[in-house]
Amino acid sequence: MKRTLLITIAFQILLLGCKSPRGEAESSDQLQADSLQYVQELEYLLPSPAEFFSVVQEVGLEFDQSIIRPIESTTSFQLYRNQALNFGLYLADFSYLLLFEKQSESIKYLYQIQEMAQLLNIENYFDDAFFNKLLTSLNEPDTIRAISIEQSASFFNRMDVIGNKDLVILITSGSIIETMYIALNVVDEKRITDRAITTIIDLAYIFDSFYLHYTITQPKGDEVAPLSEDLLELRKIFNSMAINQVSKAIRKDGNLVLTSEVTHEVNEYNVRKMKVMVNTIREKIVNQVY
Repeated sequence: MKRTLLITIAFQILLLGCKSPRGEAESSDQLQADSLQYVQELEYLLPSPAEFFSVVQEVGLEFDQSIIRPIESTTSFQLYRNQALNFGLYLADFSYLLLFEKQSESIKYLYQIQEMAQLLNIENYFDDAFFNKLLTSLNEPDTIRAISIEQSASFFNRMDVIGNKDLVILITSGSIIETMYIALNVVDEKRITDRAITTIIDLAYIFDSFYLHYTITQPKGDEVAPLSEDLLELRKIFNSMAINQVSKAIRKDGNLVLTSEVTHEVNEYNVRKMKVMVNTIREKIVNQVY
């Protein structure tokens, strides 16, 4: 993942912990207000699946049709939360297919997304004009990918205007779990390469940002408690990796240069636990256990 995003997130977290200009510690009420504002802004920093996959591809992401979620009739999703979670999975799968120029297959997933968007009453994000653009560009891989990545990013960046925070966080939960599931497919916990560590660290930063948002805008109702508990367990696994980034600003030849150093304890044991937990959450979403 691009370090500019990670540095921005780290810098904003640092600001939240600073004292007031007068040197006095801010009140808990003020910190809470700042935290809520921070999370609201954070929504715009979270990358769409297409943006993240483009980065992960640079370190070895390959195509594997068997790992994406098979298309099912939309009538099989009985509960609203199951529709939202699986809609998130399909968004990530669609981005993955586009990245590897699987046009015909991606169109099938696009229709699935359109049908499920209608179930969730967010079809205006995937209107006929958008579909017509794609259908007229089927023989132009670069064009169809660019259009879809733009639309995907636009959807993720504008989800706050939907007004239904439960829907937003459930879609995002499904999408980030599928993104992690696909990205971790290239990681062999028995032989952890530098490339794998880079991927895991990027996933850790993204998940931590997502989880902060999830805890504050957590869906209401006891029925989502099992999902919340599993996401918490996943965060504990990431915490056990002790990933830490320290950024410094130094002057070099009269110019300000930002440098960073990442330390971690990524090992076979916690990587295996992470993969098992991601697979478990993803399987529960697919099987509509939550």
